[in-house]
Amino acid sequence: MIIHLSDRRVLRVAGAERAATDFLNGLLTIDVERVATDRPLWAGLLTAQGKYLADMIIFAGGEGELLLDLPTARYDAAVAALKRYRLRQPIMIEDSMLQVFAGWNEPQLVAPDDPRSPALGQRWLGATASVTGTLADYRAHRIRAGIPGSEDFAPEKLMWLESGADLLNGVDFTKGCFVGQENTARMNYRAKVRKRVVPVTLESDPGGATEIVTSAGKAAGTLTGHAMVGDERRGMALLRLEYADEDLRLGDAPVTFVRPEWLPTDARAEAQAAKGRPDHRTPHLDRPRHDRRRDAGLLRLNYHALVRARHPTGVSAPYPIALSICFAMTSCWICVVPS
Repeated sequence: MIIHLSDRRVLRVAGAERAATDFLNGLLTIDVERVATDRPLWAGLLTAQGKYLADMIIFAGGEGELLLDLPTARYDAAVAALKRYRLRQPIMIEDSMLQVFAGWNEPQLVAPDDPRSPALGQRWLGATASVTGTLADYRAHRIRAGIPGSEDFAPEKLMWLESGADLLNGVDFTKGCFVGQENTARMNYRAKVRKRVVPVTLESDPGGATEIVTSAGKAAGTLTGHAMVGDERRGMALLRLEYADEDLRLGDAPVTFVRPEWLPTDARAEAQAAKGRPDHRTPHLDRPRHDRRRDAGLLRLNYHALVRARHPTGVSAPYPIALSICFAMTSCWICVVPS
């Protein structure tokens, strides 16, 4: 089946030689240098707090050009953020007329696999294609595969790892800095991913109900979407993993968690085991709070000393120079690049 994903738009980012790659690599959650003609990548554009702003599938374009497959609902927000970060760099950020297509169970189809999971089939950009299905067919196919989609992510609320990005090739912890890295890395190395967007089965059409609760009335999660898959109704929900195996309800109807192939067999046990993993990329986070407060006080003293510094001529050091030196001294707090 071949589907035109009409709820997606394509953005073109281009510059001389490696300019576009370097620009996006400092912002997005994956190593953009790994994008190739036969290897698109899934990435997130996050807020400084590590929350979802937009997600995209990045395709290689012409020389010095990258093509971003974005959800239409987040297209304007993504464009605004990229232009804000561009500053005066000679990089073009503009609409593309290409369309987004997906296909599966098509033996003659030659296109790269969806970077999130081969279970989704192939995905590509083009001007046209012989479409044999609808957007609803693709939605049901994605939910059957148990893969979260852009419509399941609440903007500026969902933490990126709650999307399953760490298990679905949507984040690279060895590439260096990206926007929102600090909280994202902390959640990963401290195993603090308590919620995930996961598949569930529903007994009936939930109507407008979205709040999932346990039999004891505790909030367990939120339904983010649903569709008929064969003869049963399936959905995706942002679910607290500690309640995944309990009796869950959506309104008066039962809800059953369906463990996807990409999620560890016992996510809670995995999280507990990971707590002992050394956090070698953000070592200052494991230090006692009073030590961090002491160091913060020393940094403030260093900053004020820099501001009061004198040149040989007796003129006070310019504020921007003092500030940049202070930032250089504290770079290990702001961004820790893996060795």
